[in-house]
Amino acid sequence: MGVTGNHKARMHPRTWVLLVIALLLAAALRFYRLDAQSFWHDEGNTARLVERSLRLIVEGAAGDIHPPGYYLLLRGWWLLAGSSEFALRSFSALCGVLTSAVAAALGRRAGGGYPAVGAAFLVALHPLAVYYSQEARMYALLGLASALTLWAAVRLLDAWTWQDGKPFWTFLPRVLLLALCISLGLYTQYAYGLTLLGLNLTFALTVLLRKPRPWAALLPWSAAHALGGATFLPWAANILKLTRWRPPDLNTGEALVDMPRTLLAGITLPAEEGDLLIPVAALLILLSLLHLIRTHEGRGSWLAGFVGWAALATALLPTLLIAALNVYRPAYLKFLMVSVAPLAVALVLPLADDPTRRACCASASRLRAAGLILSRVVTLLPLLALLPVQVSALGHLYFDPAYARDDYRGLAAAVAAQAGPDDGILLNAPNQWEVFTYYYKGPLPVYPAPYHPTAEEADTWLATLAEIGHPHLFVLYWGDNESDPERYLERGLAERAYKADETWSGDIRVAHYRVGEAPRVPTTVLTATLGDQIALEGYALTQTTFAPGEILPVTLLWRVERSPEARCKVFVHLMDAAGQLQAQTDREPVGGFRPTDSWQAGEPIVDRYGVMLPAGLAPGTYTLKAGMYTLAGERLPVVQDGVPSGD
Repeated sequence: MGVTGNHKARMHPRTWVLLVIALLLAAALRFYRLDAQSFWHDEGNTARLVERSLRLIVEGAAGDIHPPGYYLLLRGWWLLAGSSEFALRSFSALCGVLTSAVAAALGRRAGGGYPAVGAAFLVALHPLAVYYSQEARMYALLGLASALTLWAAVRLLDAWTWQDGKPFWTFLPRVLLLALCISLGLYTQYAYGLTLLGLNLTFALTVLLRKPRPWAALLPWSAAHALGGATFLPWAANILKLTRWRPPDLNTGEALVDMPRTLLAGITLPAEEGDLLIPVAALLILLSLLHLIRTHEGRGSWLAGFVGWAALATALLPTLLIAALNVYRPAYLKFLMVSVAPLAVALVLPLADDPTRRACCASASRLRAAGLILSRVVTLLPLLALLPVQVSALGHLYFDPAYARDDYRGLAAAVAAQAGPDDGILLNAPNQWEVFTYYYKGPLPVYPAPYHPTAEEADTWLATLAEIGHPHLFVLYWGDNESDPERYLERGLAERAYKADETWSGDIRVAHYRVGEAPRVPTTVLTATLGDQIALEGYALTQTTFAPGEILPVTLLWRVERSPEARCKVFVHLMDAAGQLQAQTDREPVGGFRPTDSWQAGEPIVDRYGVMLPAGLAPGTYTLKAGMYTLAGERLPVVQDGVPSGD
């Protein structure tokens, strides 16, 4: 299946058949159910950005934290393939298939046909690679750029070995190839810098430290990096934006657990599965290190050794560096796409053809031949042990709702079905606008909220919105910790409107509010005490007749007799004439922003609730009942007009 010492030898036809099967498998896994899930918000940004002109794409990317290379390439793909989910994601799927092919080329150069086939299948099946090959973002291209850079670097060094002493111009085509790959990677995603770091560390340790010193290799190598880096200079100033942003969810404690699991089984494997992943990975890496040490000692091609060391360095360095610098967050797992192809190559190194194999067989050294077979068996067993775990992760990716992307497609359809002709739609995070309007084509206005508003900015914006006079608002909450960390917008709505219901779809909360008159004094005065701590002084209803499907707005006006010690929820129940519950709402007071254990004695609390009336509610007279219960579920007793009246 090919020999390490002679990478130009023809591969066996069987090897080519297996490689074709690997690439077909890669394509099948990436194009299968490609448009089954909705775009999530970042994909929506992609979809709307590539609709613009090239100038506006570059300007839009400059306002973001990503370079524009992926968007510019996808713009060309968009012109050919269209703007559907399948069309936009298919570019990433194609990048994923090509990454498997490049991994095969690297595997062949590292050790012949066996590593070529092994690397191709590992990338084809890798759950992380499949996941990001089904997303209209730049991470599949990032993985391809990383693999291509290693491949181009090997080709440059290969040319140096057989053209040593020749004029520099003879290296020029391969210098330009490596420069092009470097430029592609830099313009795709900043995490690509980890690939360059690992590659150059390997070059320094395995090439420049060889004896005699091969200083001649330094010129074409440096020229390629200088040319690739020079193309990136016009964009380099935008990297400064990264230094001014510190994400709120750094969690380095989980780095050395999450990242190794992700490198082997992606991000769609439940925590309770794959307990043996880390030991299996450690065994495979140990076998690869032993193989590389043997290669370094001269038992194989030095260039094959370079491929192996470079693959291992670029596979492991991102994980080690992110953990060491304390900059890990779960969202950064996608950056490990730079490691997928190199890791596949590194793990299959012990399958390499041994340059001494023919000599061993010619001298009838059955013991050494058996040792080679045993080495491959020892490597294959842990590799095969990864297979059921990866298949499980792929199953969760395709079919488990827990790992599905946020369903903006379904949300847009649901809002369009429920909303009235005069309602409005509010998005608390401005970057939801692109993805929501990709799906929502209705007539209602869509308002992106200000980003990181102050209390005054939120109040002014909500007051302006109230002047428009929408009877209902549908609000999509996402990414509160980043978009509105103090929750000023949601607090303002809790004080101005009546939230009837709230549902979750993935990481998105969808709340339905009734907007309108919001009285601060009771229309009906009561004398009721709950648990000897809280007095209900009255309630306000702006009307008493409602239609099915409407939101019934009720304002409860509390006064604190003494500071409650426990947190309580408020319930408002709609009861029919027979005493049967027909509708309800339960939540902590003031939209959850004034829990009862924060109430102070003598303080008045204005508390608003919306009760969604069922669409099939029969005409009749109904009664509202209200009360409180602790978080443990125990209701507070009620005394009304001095008489105990249940709970």
